[in-house]
Formats: sequence, C-alpha cells, structure tokens
Amino acid sequence: MKWLPYIIPSVLVWIAAFASPVLATSGKAITLELQRRDPTTGVVTLQKEEVDPRRIGVIAVDVWNFHWCKTATMRVDAFVPRMNKALEAARALGMTVMLCPSDVVDNYVGYPQREIIFALPKVTVPKVMEVTCPPVPDAGGCACGRERCGGNYGWDGMHPALTIGENDLMPDTQAEVYAICQKHGLTHLIYVGFHTQVCLLGKPMGLRAMKAAGLHCVLARDMTDAHPGYDPSRNFTPDLNTEQVVEHFEKHLAPTIHFQQELTRLGKWDSNWVLDPVRIAPWGTPMRPHLFEQPITVTLTAPLNPGAEIRYTLDGSKPSASSLLYAKPLVFTDTTQLRVGAFRDGKAVCLESEGSFARMHPMPPEPDVAIGDLKPMRSVGFGHTYGGEVRYSGNTKPPQKDKSNLGLPLKVNRKTYEVGMGVHAPCALMYEVKPEYARFVALAGADENLVSISHGSNLAMHPSVVFKVFIDGREAAASPVMRVLSQAWRFDVPIPTGAKTISLVAMDAGNGSREDFANWANAGFILRK
Repeated sequence: MKWLPYIIPSVLVWIAAFASPVLATSGKAITLELQRRDPTTGVVTLQKEEVDPRRIGVIAVDVWNFHWCKTATMRVDAFVPRMNKALEAARALGMTVMLCPSDVVDNYVGYPQREIIFALPKVTVPKVMEVTCPPVPDAGGCACGRERCGGNYGWDGMHPALTIGENDLMPDTQAEVYAICQKHGLTHLIYVGFHTQVCLLGKPMGLRAMKAAGLHCVLARDMTDAHPGYDPSRNFTPDLNTEQVVEHFEKHLAPTIHFQQELTRLGKWDSNWVLDPVRIAPWGTPMRPHLFEQPITVTLTAPLNPGAEIRYTLDGSKPSASSLLYAKPLVFTDTTQLRVGAFRDGKAVCLESEGSFARMHPMPPEPDVAIGDLKPMRSVGFGHTYGGEVRYSGNTKPPQKDKSNLGLPLKVNRKTYEVGMGVHAPCALMYEVKPEYARFVALAGADENLVSISHGSNLAMHPSVVFKVFIDGREAAASPVMRVLSQAWRFDVPIPTGAKTISLVAMDAGNGSREDFANWANAGFILRK
C-alpha cells in the first residue's frame, strides 16, 4: 500500500497545524442541489442550499481493500478512481476529508492522520434528534448469485489506490467525528463509501449517528454502493440494489447529491476523465475467479456513463468500439475469460474490465489408493533446501498426512476431509506411477482453518494457491487461483500407459506465499479394472 509518504512528515508540525484556530470568517459559498423523495409517493423534490465549503466535511466509510464477496470487492475497486478525484476537489475547496475504515482503523497507528485524533478535546455529543426509519433494503451482501461467497473478515486496510491526504483525518467514533466538527466549525457532512445500508448508515461515524447529533448529513449517490445482491432471474442487480437503498435514504433519512455534477458546476471535474470501469456481476477476476457448476448469467453495466455502448470480447483480445455489442445478460456454460469496455462515438468512456469464470469438473470418485499411504520420491516445500534436505520456513511443516500443514483437520469449502495431504505452497510431491494406476483424483483448495480464528481477520485475503499435476514432467492439469472459502477444485486426471512419475504441485499465485496453506483432500489413485 502507498502509505509510507504519509508517515514521513513530522507529527509535531502536523499537530501544530491542526491546533491552529478555526477561521471565523466564511469563504465563498457553494450551492448544493439536494434531492429528496416523498416518503409515500416517491416523488423527487430538489432544493438548493448555499454553504461555505469550509463548513463541510466529507466522510469516506469502509473503502476497504477486500471483502468476503469478490464482486463487492471489485465494485469498491471500481469507485476508487472517481473518489480520488472527488476528494482531491473537496480538499482544494477547503472541505475537511475524513477517512474511516472502521474495524481496521487501528492498523493505521503511527499515521499522523490517526494519531492526531487522540489530541482532540473531549466533547459531549448531544442527542439533537431521534433518527428513525423503516428497515433499509438489504440483499444479503453477496453479489455473486447462486455460487455465494463465504464470509470472512479478510480486509486489513483501505484500498491501496485511495489517496490519503496530508491533512486528512481518521476518526472512528461518533465522538471523534463530532469533536472534529466542533474544532473545524463543520455543519454539513457529505458521505461517500460502502456498504450504504449497513456500514455507511450504521457505523458509529455513520450518517444516522451524526444526524442524531445535529449535523446536516448528505449522501453522495454517485459515490456509494449498497451491501449488494444479485438475482438475474428477476433482473435484480447490484446497481438496482444500490438505487433502491439510495431512494430509501432520500425518503426517510437524508437528501442526496450527485457529487460529480456538483464538482462539474464548480469547475472541479473534467468531463473527459475516464474513471469508471464497466461493472460485471458476478465479478470474478484472474486472481479471484468465479467458480461455477451450472450455467451462469453475467450482467454488464455502466450506470455512471448513460448511453455508452458496452462492448466485449471472449477470445482474450482487447475490446474496441467494433467488438461484440452487449445487448442482454450473457450466459456462460464453460470456462470463459471476458474483457469489457464502453464507448461513445467510437471513443472509450470507461476503463476496461476483466472477468474470469471457471467451470467446475464433475465430482471425482474417492481414491482406491491414498497418496498419504505412499512414500513420495521427492518432497520439497516452503523453505530452503540443502543437499536434498528442506529447512522449512517459520511454522511451516513438511507435508502432513490426513491433516492440514499445521496439524489441524483438512478443511476446504466449509467441509472437513479425513484423507489427504496438508502442505504450504510452494510444495511439490512426486510419486512413482505404478502400472495399475488409471487416474489421479483429488479435491484441492486453500486450507480454511485460519477462518475459525476471528473470522480470518486481516488474513483471509492472503491465501491464493494454484494446484498443478505433472506427469513425466509435463503439465496434465491445473486449477485456477484457489482462495479461502471457495469450492475445492476437482481433479480427475487420466494417467497414460507407461507413465513413470506424477508430481503434485501447489504454487503461490504470483502475489507471494503468505498464509498459502493448501490441502490435497481425497487425493490418490483409481486402479485399472
């Protein structure tokens, strides 16, 4: 993450700057166009309000670097370029920017933006009003459809591309935000971030809490995304889910603005910027592919670029204005690599997106001969090798029979297996192929024991393993990148007559081997009949 430049400035200098008194005079007021809806009819009303930008705080909630739902993770990623532009403009206008990653804020200890919070005067937060509203639409948080992601708390910070301004602040509680508002004379708060009806609304620094304390709270409807859901059978998409949540806010909680339009009127937004990728649902990527068994329906959208033509390719080529035109949801029945762009008058108006979808093979039978009952010809793993002996790294162990590499039960995709081998990538196990071996079978996946501790907090995003099978030195089969709480990859590999050796390889996915504990479950050989 690009954090280091923000640690270097002297904390003492930063504290001195923060401690300077709030300017009592007003600057040039800006006009916000506030959108509300009638709670009963849903009819939209617009109201203009003038406010000194130095009385405005912008609060970015939970712009995390990971989410247990891979589609939700990519939708956060999709918003960060436009958020950076908006926050840059907000700073230039004199607004106070607050970055609030809630449950991982204390991973920013030592950052001036966080440490200065503890020098704030202690204030009593008033309860100016009781903020009530009907239940907010909640679609469950997973936008991957039938193949639902497994929940974990793998995030450990904000998105690495989100710019942290030198004078930004990192509060976490209602009292901390209120103290900032008192210190800087803030009267209005504009909320951006995720996931609207859960985090952005309900967190201690969220909209409900600060409205109750008497602040004028506004939601930026073009820079938020709901805790998503996806059901293509009834045309329910993450975008529609977000629209419903925004409308609920406008009816019952707070007005909204279109932040881009506000900044355009102020000359702080360039209409030629290409910032938004085409959105994909479900949104598998090469590093976190979407695994499926039954045909899947994939939806492409560009809601912030109305009128754009969405174009896509399925052959690995870069999409252009002459590529296939997206007219309705796509149905994939096999492994597919999707590339998507959006164009207007032949010119790209969206960043390119990529989708990775891997069709699962049929479930293999259990082996007649388990690899745990065989002695490998070669066994190497995560560490240093000297003269054929491996000095295993850290708490890593040699491959473990019938248990994880750390001696725990073999767990993949919420299931425990009695038979298999637990390894840490990179690892290779080579076995002699006997004439009676017809096929190699296995269920391979990232070991999930770390999820049992604090739901995988700060760690569950790291395991990423590719499994490969080599016969006589030639690759015979391979998995896509396997992640925690994804389905086990199904291997059923024919062994050619006369084959001499088979190697079972677990590799890191190219992003390092942190927490790359991996399991070959139900692994072994089917005998020739």
